[in-house]
Amino acid sequence: MEATANSKRPSILGLALPSISLFLIFNLVNLAVIKIVATLGTAEVAAVTTGSRIFFIVYAGIMGLSAGATALIAHAWGAGDPKEAALQASLSVKLGIALSIVASALFMWLVPYLADVFQLQGEAKEATIDYVRFSSAFNANFAIIILITSALRATGDGWVPLYITAFCNALFLPLCAALTFGWPLLNIPELGIRGTALGGGIAYVLGSILTWLLWRRHCLQLPYQSSSIKNDWVAVKKLWHISYPAIAEQLVIQIALFLFLTVVATYSTEAFAAYGVGLGILSITIVIGAGFGVAASALVGQELGAGNPEQAIGIGYRTLFWAVLTMTLMGGLTIYYATPLASFMVNDPEVIRLTAVFLLMLGISQPLMAVDFALGGALRGAGDTRFPLLSTFCGFLLTRMAVALVFKMLGLSVEWIFGALIADYIVKAILIFYRFYSKVWLRPHLPCS
Repeated sequence: MEATANSKRPSILGLALPSISLFLIFNLVNLAVIKIVATLGTAEVAAVTTGSRIFFIVYAGIMGLSAGATALIAHAWGAGDPKEAALQASLSVKLGIALSIVASALFMWLVPYLADVFQLQGEAKEATIDYVRFSSAFNANFAIIILITSALRATGDGWVPLYITAFCNALFLPLCAALTFGWPLLNIPELGIRGTALGGGIAYVLGSILTWLLWRRHCLQLPYQSSSIKNDWVAVKKLWHISYPAIAEQLVIQIALFLFLTVVATYSTEAFAAYGVGLGILSITIVIGAGFGVAASALVGQELGAGNPEQAIGIGYRTLFWAVLTMTLMGGLTIYYATPLASFMVNDPEVIRLTAVFLLMLGISQPLMAVDFALGGALRGAGDTRFPLLSTFCGFLLTRMAVALVFKMLGLSVEWIFGALIADYIVKAILIFYRFYSKVWLRPHLPCS
């Protein structure tokens, strides 16, 4: 199954489609977990929801690290240097494990205080503490899966990561259900919210073992390469130099989402719920953009590694075309079916109305988001991770929050607050498109540089 770095590169759709499927599976499973714990009670739903927000900080570090590793791995793979690609992959996994262990220990200690920040009390607080502490023990396994599969996509292999993800999630839901509700046939006791965390964690353990063994035994396209953070310190610094802006970008996104949520929450419980439901629906449509972003990052990096800057530019624009086309279609469908979608998720008339308004804003924003995903992915694949951080800061924090606060001070309704999303994505799309069009990101890859 092992291939050389000179293997034929996949098409944009050939890499984007399995990535979209992978992200879709992941999001659907997250929704299914909420459905499982909903039978336990409101406290358990609050625990999973809060835990997800907390773990997003850990995931931000892992995803940022994978973005930096993808750029270096794709560049090395395109240059015909599979050993360098494997070295960067190995180092990214080790750094990811270390980052996960430190973050997990920190959150195990801080979770009671974080629960207070989210104003959780009584059973909801206790359930959150249990869920976060039991889940945190398996974050390193999650990091192994994410970073190795991301490395595979950087080499152009989108299907094996999809198979691995499907395997993990085929175990995830049955284990969660069995340990949450108990399984008398196998003498498995009912563990409640702890069982939900343990079920998911065991699935990650088994998935990480399988992924590691496949890689270690050279069954994957990307060869295995031993590494040492101490002995390969130059390579570690190179990886960190590209990764830390991507990590910071993910953290900015999480901070901005939290701050925006606090503004929405000042209006009403219905507005707060509508925002949450809308984000849940958005998570299904956003996987399309994420898939094209992965394709752009891997293929642009490979072309630059092969010394083909013009082909890298062409891939960026072709990926943009496909992303805009598909996400505009999804935006139109979201707008057309906004009320039925909202009605499917909730029963409250006011929440349905506000969710439909929020989905309207999201639908309008889809083509703009496509620019951010496609060309932002292309820039990251070229190693230009600082500019996407700048555009995210300008869009999310400076524009969205500033516009929302101005609307709030003017006494405008929450519908106007939702409209701040459009201003955010306009700014980001303009900045990202201009950066790609300017070709400044190509300078480090030109012969004269």
